[in-house]
Amino acid sequence: MMPLSFREAFEAQADRVTDKWDSYLDIYDKAFVAYRDREVSLLEIGIQNGGSLEVHARYFPNHKLIIGCDIHPRCGALSFPGNDKIKVVVGDANAAETRATITALSADFDIIIDDGSHKSNDIILSFLYFFPKLKPGGIFVIEDLHASYWQAYDGGLFHSSSAMGFLKDLVDLPNLEHWGFAMTPQEYLAARHPKYAPVISACDLSGIYSVQFFNSVCVIEKHLTDPVASLGQRRIRGTRAEVWPGALQMDGTGSIPPDQSNSRWSRPG
Repeated sequence: MMPLSFREAFEAQADRVTDKWDSYLDIYDKAFVAYRDREVSLLEIGIQNGGSLEVHARYFPNHKLIIGCDIHPRCGALSFPGNDKIKVVVGDANAAETRATITALSADFDIIIDDGSHKSNDIILSFLYFFPKLKPGGIFVIEDLHASYWQAYDGGLFHSSSAMGFLKDLVDLPNLEHWGFAMTPQEYLAARHPKYAPVISACDLSGIYSVQFFNSVCVIEKHLTDPVASLGQRRIRGTRAEVWPGALQMDGTGSIPPDQSNSRWSRPG
């Protein structure tokens, strides 16, 4: 029997209610497919009626642990008979006590999904607190980012510290080797988002391999092995170079950025 796609796993849900926008189903299938048969540890922030946890359990048949976290006290009564690998934690995911409860169940995760309050402040803090808990090669998904454009959710198109504004800045981190001056990822993000500087300074931001944006969704992948995704060496193949013979001498060389320490664009503000 062919394994279920995420869409099929979702459509098969008949018990507890789950709520996803249609386009998310295909995004998840592409993002999660490499983990289908693994013993996945998954954390979802914001579970409402709990149906999504059953969908994840169906999609990942060999799951090791699926944790749902929600601030609503009624979530404490959710139960999943026949599957003791699904756990529910009630509380604010960004509160120290709740984070301690989650990490006591699992020190790290293959997949983390933020489907919580959708408020920019909560999204940013959840990423800073939980990205370090993502395993190498793991995936961090943030849903419903359309709310990042709305004032009631701490957002707005030109709000630099909306969730979208923060996530866009993450794109610079895999390109650190090209900055041309000495600055850590923490220093960069703290300069861009001073409100979160204390949390940023304590966050291990190494290992961001890719940042993908879709309609209302951001998928962040952690590098599988290296703490920094290096550009690597230049690879030259072939023997004929009539236009620029110098290309033949570039094989095996690395990228050396010009010094940008005196550039006005290398300083915040």
